[in-house]
Amino acid sequence: MKKYLIILASLVALIAQGCQQPIQTTSDTNQLLEEWRNDHFGMFIHFGIYSQLGGIWQGEQVPFYGEQIMNHARIPIAEYEAVARQFNPDNFNADEIVSLAKDAGMKYIVITTKHHDGFCMFATKTTDYNIVDFTPYGKDVVAQLADACHRQGMKLGFYYSLPDWHYPHGIPRMAPDPDTKCWEHVNQVYSPLETVTPELEDYIVAQITELLSNYGEITTMWFDMGLITPEQSQRFRDTVKKLQPNCLINGRIMNNKGDYMTLPDNGDVASYGDVFWDNPASLYGTWGYKSWIQRPPLDQQIQRQISRLTSTVSHGGVFLLNIGPDGSGQVIDYEKEVLHGIGNFLRANPDTLDVLSAQSKIAQAPHVIEIDKNEFTLTANDGLYHAALDGTGYMSIQPHSWISWNISARTPGTYEVFVIYEPEYDAKTYTISYGEQLLTQTLPGVDRMVQTCYMGLLLLSGEQVQLSLRQASGSEHTPSALDPLGLNNLRIVLRRK
Repeated sequence: MKKYLIILASLVALIAQGCQQPIQTTSDTNQLLEEWRNDHFGMFIHFGIYSQLGGIWQGEQVPFYGEQIMNHARIPIAEYEAVARQFNPDNFNADEIVSLAKDAGMKYIVITTKHHDGFCMFATKTTDYNIVDFTPYGKDVVAQLADACHRQGMKLGFYYSLPDWHYPHGIPRMAPDPDTKCWEHVNQVYSPLETVTPELEDYIVAQITELLSNYGEITTMWFDMGLITPEQSQRFRDTVKKLQPNCLINGRIMNNKGDYMTLPDNGDVASYGDVFWDNPASLYGTWGYKSWIQRPPLDQQIQRQISRLTSTVSHGGVFLLNIGPDGSGQVIDYEKEVLHGIGNFLRANPDTLDVLSAQSKIAQAPHVIEIDKNEFTLTANDGLYHAALDGTGYMSIQPHSWISWNISARTPGTYEVFVIYEPEYDAKTYTISYGEQLLTQTLPGVDRMVQTCYMGLLLLSGEQVQLSLRQASGSEHTPSALDPLGLNNLRIVLRRK
């Protein structure tokens, strides 16, 4: 199948991976992550006040993300509140949505409990700006979905936005500029990349506590956006794990405090063999409902999402596919048919996802290369590329950060090590490690021509040992571990002395 991938630019400058170490997961957490990865496929639901507007403000079609229309249309808080006062999604049917997810082969659901606009889709004592107290609907959408999930045996997760455009004690705000259109410049009145004030931090903790105390077992907290300090990330993590130790946390909690990484929206899929990850995907260029969006022909859309699902799973990830109910709470027929089409494919191919996942694990498992000659060449095709991650910011990942081979020398002894490569950099420092042995060398990039560089000597054994080639952390030639390895047509020659 062909891949159809939307590649979106990263939203924030990235900080080098070496600044902070990812959390060390326990064996229990690893087991939970394995079970989560074996689910393969989940439903994302973006539903809120923005759904009622459907991508239109004051008679004009507003481009970009429908769920961020408050920003894109420069809507003042008071006017957005007026929309909330009319929000009455009487057609929301939690049981039908859960049944739709099950029919599509999805194993869990993640719903937006609060998006950037700050409106809560659940009953909360922290603010009256919620669907129970502020709208004529007067019912807890999250509670309805939780009840339906528990009745039907569906796992449930919560999306939660860290920035909050409505919270009165957040960052100071200017008045929205009504004289500019959203495509003319970025309006920082409302931003997805806002700092979290101490008051907002406490507010977030209070709401996380409600969400993880009032709705039964939750499989994941799916945080999003903001500019969060390490201390705030740790506090949010501690809050989640204290209340529900088995609840997994995605990487957008920032500062390497997540249990698994989340790709950029509609991100580029690769074999991130070292990590657990999910791929959040939308059907079009929006997550929240837009009445006027151009929808591809149904058969093309079904095929595209099947391709993205199988590609994600075959590379070791979990596919989280979004639907956006309209302002009445109804899932539109087009999106229902897409999910039915995916479900029909999976029923006709019941073992597909498990087989792809197993193949992914086999492909990522190290195999032993036997060094059986006095001179032996390791190629990039023989090795396994590893991802570098930095969960400090919104999202940063490099699928080709370093490479390894598992080798065993039939004739143990001392070997000279040469690296042959085509450089992408003028010069960069690299290390080759083998057990406790370490070789370090700056590899030049003269005229970007094929180079051969002598690294030094290694004492190879007859046991299975990993040999790895990495970018040297802290080197002036290595500004970030998120740089690609930068060595094309890579070969490592081992020559016995």
